Amino acid sequence: MRLFPWPWADPDDRHRALLTRAQAGDREAFRSLYQDLYDPVSRFVGRRVRRREDAEDLVGRVFHKLLEHLGDVDLRRGSVRMYVLSMARNAVIDHARARREGTPLDDVAPILADDRGTPLDSLVQKERVRALRAAVAALPDHVQEVLALRYGDGLEHAEIAALLGESTAAVKQRLSRAQRSLREVLQEGEVVDVRF
Repeated sequence: MRLFPWPWADPDDRHRALLTRAQAGDREAFRSLYQDLYDPVSRFVGRRVRRREDAEDLVGRVFHKLLEHLGDVDLRRGSVRMYVLSMARNAVIDHARARREGTPLDDVAPILADDRGTPLDSLVQKERVRALRAAVAALPDHVQEVLALRYGDGLEHAEIAALLGESTAAVKQRLSRAQRSLREVLQEGEVVDVRF
C-alpha cells in the first residue's frame, strides 16, 4: 500500500499527509516521515556538533521527541520539515549549553569557496578559504547562524525566518549585511570588528 499516492506532489504536502496519518496511529506513516526527514536533520545537526556520536544522539532525540509530541505539531505555523528543524536547532542549543560551549555553527567557508583546480589554484583557494573562515569567525554568533542556515543548510529566507521566529525582511537584511561585511573584510585583507 502506498502511503502517498502522488509521487510528484510537493514534499510539504507529502509530509503533511504522513503526519496526519502518524497522528492517527499509523506507524508506517511515521516511519516514512522519519525516512524523509532523517537526512536534512542529520546534516543540520552534523554541521553544528563536532563529535559524531553526539550528533547521532541528538538526531535520535529529535525524532523521539517528534514521536512523543506528534499531536502538538501545528501545521498552520509552517511545514513539518521546519517544525522538525526547529526541534533540531533547540536540541543543538541545549547540547551546547550543557557542554558550556558556544553553539558550534556551520563552517560556511568551504561551502562558499570551492577548492578544485590545479595545485596552484588549490593553494590560492585554500588561502581564500582561510581568510573567509577568519572573516566568518569575526561575525557575531547570530549572524554566523543565519549564514549557516542559508548557505550550509540551503534554507530559503522565509524558512530561516520561520525557524528563527523573525520576519523574512529581517533575515534578508541580516544576510545582506553579513555578505557586505564579508566582502569588505576580504577586500581589506584583515578581520575587523563587525557589528549587527
